Amino acid sequence: MKKVVLIANPVSGNGKAKKAAMLSASILKENKFDAQIVYTEYAGHATELSKDLSDKNDIIVAVGGDGTVNEVATGLVGTNCILGIIPNGSGNGLARHLKIPMNTSKAAQCIIKQHILALDAPTINGKYFFCTAGVGFDAHISHVFATMSGRGLKNYIKAIFKEYGSYQTGTYGIQLDQKEEWTQKAFVMTVGNAAQYGNEAFIAPKAKVGDQQLEMTILPSPNLLKGAVWGIRLFLKNIDKSNDVRTFSGRSIQINSDEKLVNGHRDGEPDTWEYPLIFKVEDQIKVIGVSDN
Repeated sequence: MKKVVLIANPVSGNGKAKKAAMLSASILKENKFDAQIVYTEYAGHATELSKDLSDKNDIIVAVGGDGTVNEVATGLVGTNCILGIIPNGSGNGLARHLKIPMNTSKAAQCIIKQHILALDAPTINGKYFFCTAGVGFDAHISHVFATMSGRGLKNYIKAIFKEYGSYQTGTYGIQLDQKEEWTQKAFVMTVGNAAQYGNEAFIAPKAKVGDQQLEMTILPSPNLLKGAVWGIRLFLKNIDKSNDVRTFSGRSIQINSDEKLVNGHRDGEPDTWEYPLIFKVEDQIKVIGVSDN
């Protein structure tokens, strides 16, 4: 009998994650899994729980959005325990990349089927991310979004329209796989392990989560029309086909700036780092999904 622990934030989404965990545990038990639920009590608790429980269980399931998935997955680095995901967030970028259904009952069936894939565990200045991370306008929006009273795509778009006109493009030094550095003006610089931010917005369409490569997408300073075209291309999965968008693949990426600190984003959550920014991929974990493409 496979031993499974579901980790959820009991107050997330006004109890939505708690309900999803209870339903998932019930379905798993009906299918002869030894399933239990553990609830988080503070930020970072999911990482502690998943690390502590990894040697006594076969599968640790993150019930929530990309932030919860990040915490649980971080705790599994260096273990043989398998990551499961019951998507219950606003973007669900990694779950969508892995083709995990957004419906809780169907997502639980994925765990029962146990289609196991390799999942790269890249870092940005030593902190793990599993979906996307970066700096620029999208990072600025993640910081603004974190201060808003509501979640969801509607509020995210509202923040974009509010901040778009005042955001200043930055100048950065970029080094790919320790080769010669070049200077680049950029409105957005996103490094993708997975292909999308979430909500089917594909910022790195060529990304594969288990290939030990990172996909970098650089957007220059836009005008209103160009920005609108990029927005459409994100959802058409072809932003990399735009003539003014640059993309690169590598195992390590370094970003430099004259600034000391930068507001960034990591798996949809705001974060703050010191330059230089060093993105690299060395570790992998195992994840249950449908597809890694």
